[in-house]
Amino acid sequence: MEGIQAALFFERGERLMDKILYLPCFDFFNHPQRPQHLLWELSKLGFEVIYCNVTRSLPDFVRISPTFTLCGNVDALDLKKSYIMWLTHGPYADLLFNFNLRMVVSDFADATVDEFSQFAAYDEKKLEAADLVLAASQKIFDDLYNRHHNCHLIKNGVEFEHFNRSLSKGRIPQDLAKLMTKPIIGFWGVLAPWLDFPLIRTAADMRPNYNFVFLGAASAPVVNLPQGKNIFYLGPRNKEVLPDYARWFDTAIIPFEVKPVTLAADPLKAYEYLACGLPVVSTYLPQLEGMADVMLSRTPEEFISNLDRAVFSGKNPEAIESRIAFARRNSWGMRAAQVAKIIDDTLAFKIG
Repeated sequence: MEGIQAALFFERGERLMDKILYLPCFDFFNHPQRPQHLLWELSKLGFEVIYCNVTRSLPDFVRISPTFTLCGNVDALDLKKSYIMWLTHGPYADLLFNFNLRMVVSDFADATVDEFSQFAAYDEKKLEAADLVLAASQKIFDDLYNRHHNCHLIKNGVEFEHFNRSLSKGRIPQDLAKLMTKPIIGFWGVLAPWLDFPLIRTAADMRPNYNFVFLGAASAPVVNLPQGKNIFYLGPRNKEVLPDYARWFDTAIIPFEVKPVTLAADPLKAYEYLACGLPVVSTYLPQLEGMADVMLSRTPEEFISNLDRAVFSGKNPEAIESRIAFARRNSWGMRAAQVAKIIDDTLAFKIG
């Protein structure tokens, strides 16, 4: 036992020499995306993470855990130190020469098509700079696998303990209480152009006996959002309260328009919904095939039929346990452990 403990302490000590640097992109304080989740979990495994966050007025450095520091001023970074660069934003590939880098991890969370096509020109630069490439979906992995020698599929995950607390007792949020006269069809996330607005409108028209509730800010023009007597936009909600809403949903939806960017997507919300024990009805997104109780729909008619199935059978205890078990196996902690092993192996190969 002492030998094992010594090895673990040695490994942690070695990793603390590995500073992961993330340049400004996602505001750490906004609804967490893939980089925040993975880097936070990696910091728990002994990596020291420096997360640059310049969208708010912060001091040069703010330590929020023993191994996770926010940097409010990129110019304050010590360029003599050696870093592992965590690269998501393609244009930063042109700035890597400014840093002393032990390693570059290029993480591809979305396909650079449709709304993200302006970043496609940087894909090759991210690949050329990388010692390690991570892909968030099977489609992205398939596109990159033959273009880099060290490419790995690391799908998205979930803060399991946080979202799973929706299954404990709690009060109904005040703005949801008045809508409880009908089954609640719930959605959270950005109200973005890749949502299938005609589908949402059709489903609401065809099922006036359901209330469709959307939590999130609108990035699409508000005038384009579907309207109806049973469609309710409650605005953005902090991640902390999402389980309080999910507790009262009858089913959750992912009504994405089917196009290249969504065909390659691995939606975080699918994992979050499942951790809440909810059945999920989605348009036909191939990356969601095989997920526990996610009902994929090729047509509006099938989408509506799946809504009925989900509302009717969604509270089945065995089905709830199956969804929860799937989410538990796909936590961000599990994903970070995979990534940590790959980073260790890649560094060992470089040194060796």
